[in-house]
Amino acid sequence: MKMIKMLATMLVMVLLFLGGVLFGIDQASEGVTEIRGYSTDSLKEAVQTDKNKQDNYQIEVMGQEFEQVSVEDKEEKFQEIDDSHMTQKIAGTLEQSVKWVYNGLIQSAHELVKSFF
Repeated sequence: MKMIKMLATMLVMVLLFLGGVLFGIDQASEGVTEIRGYSTDSLKEAVQTDKNKQDNYQIEVMGQEFEQVSVEDKEEKFQEIDDSHMTQKIAGTLEQSVKWVYNGLIQSAHELVKSFF
């Protein structure tokens, strides 16, 4: 009898848990709909593209506009990032050489002290 009562209690607890999960998912879905600003279920309206007379694309994703950037601008940004990467490579190489020299000095001092004792 106690076993049946415990199983019934566990079943009710599992059902309440799963009901709570489903309710939470529904509430999250409604929150996302409010954040988007419209209540459609399809995402086709979330992305809008237009082409103007200057052959530039105007893209709007969920209300945020993106502008078309030329390849030259992208190359300049890449060059800046690549230059900073080169600086990091040089710093890393310098770090490794300083470590090598320091380890060599410590090892030499160790061998020198070891020969006396």
